[in-house]
Formats: sequence, C-alpha cells, structure tokens
Amino acid sequence: MPTKRMERKTSSTVPVEFAGKWVAWSSDHSRILASDQSLQALWKMAKEQDLQDPVFEKVPRADVNFVGMR
Repeated sequence: MPTKRMERKTSSTVPVEFAGKWVAWSSDHSRILASDQSLQALWKMAKEQDLQDPVFEKVPRADVNFVGMR
C-alpha cells in the first residue's frame, strides 16, 4: 500500500467515466494511468504494471457536490 501522502496544490479535471473510482495518476499528475473501484485492486494493478511513482486519488461520484470552508 502507499506509504506517503501527497498534497496536491492544483486540481485536475477528471473525465466523468472515472467518477466514484480510485485513479492512479502519473507522478506529475498530468495523466491517469489506471483506475478501479477499490484502492487495493488499483494498488495491485499498479504493482503488476510496474507504474513508477503513481499518485492515488479517489474521484468523487458525479452526483456529489463538494463545498468546503477554511
């Protein structure tokens, strides 16, 4: 499983087909390398495909609005 947490400063647009899924981004966060419904399955897939330094992120479902405050 992943061992370090990355704080992303900018948000990337994610295509709707990834809504509600876990995605593995390239280390520069420029493209999605793989996706799956569970983080465990995605982690296994990343190891099998020998992805270099993937960044894992859960994409919100398309029907969920997110509003936050500081």
